[in-house]
Amino acid sequence: MLGFWKTDNGRKMPTESEIIRQLEDGLELPPLEIRVRELVKAADTGVDAILDVKTGNKKSFQFAAQVKARNTPRAFEESLLRLEYSARKSKSNEPLPLLVVPYFSESQLDQLERLELSGIDLSGNGVVCVPGKLLVYRSGKPNQFPESTQSKYAYRGVTSLVARAFLCRTRYDSLADIESEIKSRGGTVSLSTISKALKRMESDLIVDRTGQLIRLRQADKLLDKLAASYVEPKTTQTVTCASQKPLSELLANVVEAQTVVLSGSSSVDGYAVMGRDAWPVLYTSNVKALREAWGKNVESTSRFVDFELQQTDDATVYFDARMRNDLPYASPVQVYLQLSAGDKRERETALQVKEFIMDELKDAE
Repeated sequence: MLGFWKTDNGRKMPTESEIIRQLEDGLELPPLEIRVRELVKAADTGVDAILDVKTGNKKSFQFAAQVKARNTPRAFEESLLRLEYSARKSKSNEPLPLLVVPYFSESQLDQLERLELSGIDLSGNGVVCVPGKLLVYRSGKPNQFPESTQSKYAYRGVTSLVARAFLCRTRYDSLADIESEIKSRGGTVSLSTISKALKRMESDLIVDRTGQLIRLRQADKLLDKLAASYVEPKTTQTVTCASQKPLSELLANVVEAQTVVLSGSSSVDGYAVMGRDAWPVLYTSNVKALREAWGKNVESTSRFVDFELQQTDDATVYFDARMRNDLPYASPVQVYLQLSAGDKRERETALQVKEFIMDELKDAE
């Protein structure tokens, strides 16, 4: 019985055995017809089948197919190295190497074309190249096998604190070192969760491990992943308030156990230049306790509002909060993510915050 795992659209992700079965049934990459000449059991070379590839004018070329069920960035990088090695060995003689996967992104197809290598997917995309004789490039077909949303969990919720820790420091000596850094910035993540998040980040080529050393590889890509997975914090209570005292003075007397931080949008002026046209928003883990601590200095109102309280237990908003102007500002990463999910002006300002984050990382190295 063939094995599968489910994808986001409910379709089953094919195993390597199932991909080979589909190859036996035949694939088309117009104007090419692709058929299996023979199956190969050659674990040492990685070749799974010899393919006949026929053009519209009935010319035929042979390729040695290497089948891979998954095509994560790391898996693709490793496959490219094998293809390049096989291509050098064949020296343009048939059969040339060809990679078969469920889906190729357009950037992966471009990379194959640039290296004069071949690859086809089950979604209808591919590059078939015989240097000096044949080049067929087909793209634009949608991914028929998108991976599960579980892959996003490394960049969402509490687990995302692992990723965010790499935007505070670029190098760590161990999982325990990451755990310690997260705790020092107000978060809590178990070692098992850190390990799972790192595996995903390694697969996405965002971090590298060399022995015990774990280092950030692509900060830009990490920010993109976080932004793509970002969701606004869930709040359970909202209160607009008027105050007889400045917010900084009110917060100076707040007990440390009461978690309070400005929202990302309300923290912009700490990292970028953007005019504020709304009252500040404060996240807190306990609106009632905060109101009791302030007593008569603060009253609820819908008119002449000085600030807004939003109650949330979302750990991401409190992580890496920083004191600026006697106020608890959200971390630059939280500001970037919230602005990136906003309107055009906010997205433009997010680029300034991104520069701030990148400069901080350089200084931390």
